[in-house]
Amino acid sequence: MLAAALILAGLFGAPKDTHAPPIAATCPATPEGAFVGGATTCPALELSGVADATGASLDPAFDVSVPPAELVRPTPIAGGFLAGYAADGRRLFVLPIAANGAFHLYVPLATAAQQSLARLEVTTAGARAERIASAPAEATAEIISLDETKAIVAWNARAFPSIRVKESPERNAIAIGSGSSTYEQMSVDTRARIVYVEFSDGVRSTTRAFTIFGRY
Repeated sequence: MLAAALILAGLFGAPKDTHAPPIAATCPATPEGAFVGGATTCPALELSGVADATGASLDPAFDVSVPPAELVRPTPIAGGFLAGYAADGRRLFVLPIAANGAFHLYVPLATAAQQSLARLEVTTAGARAERIASAPAEATAEIISLDETKAIVAWNARAFPSIRVKESPERNAIAIGSGSSTYEQMSVDTRARIVYVEFSDGVRSTTRAFTIFGRY
């Protein structure tokens, strides 16, 4: 009897862990993917352009990291679609969108999928537009100080049709440039000695830091 009592005491008297193991925070890998709360930021593709019954266009895309609340989700009433494809034709994502004019969206997309992205497409009932990644090139720029408040940025816009200049990776862009020539230029208002340039090849982007020539 004593042995039985000791066994029962061991079974019912020992404290039990009532806390479930924490659920890992995950971001959606695609617009259709599930989200498990807890992540502070998620990788995404910043897409903008126009989609309506009469026309469609796509601006060069940028890789970003944004709070989950800013990520777009599929709309139940869609007049158009945004889609991304790999170089071998594989569809990496498709997102139904409202085709009623200009759009600016943060599309959730896993980093591995971003790296495979080669073509973006927007379609509506009456229009279609696409962006194809330009040929691989070195992401570089010439940045020269004009005076203590201004600088000139020059880059190869044929390889990178759009750039964004920032004073730190976390801040908003202080200048956005676009073009098509191999030596595009724009003026930037900044007192910084170092700036960060995001280069978009049309479908994804890379960021590099530059010291402004003439500032020490």
